[in-house]
Amino acid sequence: MGIEFLLPLLLLLPLVLITMRTRRQQREMGDLQQRLAPGQEVMTTSGAYGTVVSLVDDRVVLKVADGVEMTWARPAVARIITPPVEMPGTDVPGTPGDDRPGA
Repeated sequence: MGIEFLLPLLLLLPLVLITMRTRRQQREMGDLQQRLAPGQEVMTTSGAYGTVVSLVDDRVVLKVADGVEMTWARPAVARIITPPVEMPGTDVPGTPGDDRPGA
């Protein structure tokens, strides 16, 4: 068993790894598309943030500002933003009701 036998296998290994990675990413995006629901804050592939208003077939309607709704293709949603969990008794500078100077 010489190097001639192992060389083709070594050349195919990166191709197999790339294919597996691509399939995993496609599966994750499909899962994300299925988890979309009204009321979720999301980010699109172009970096726009909005709240899901409704889902219609292959489109998602996002509220991006008060009175401004935009329709996007579902695949344009890159990720679901998880809002920060508010911990009782913690004060975050700059939040409403924060009386500290510089807030």
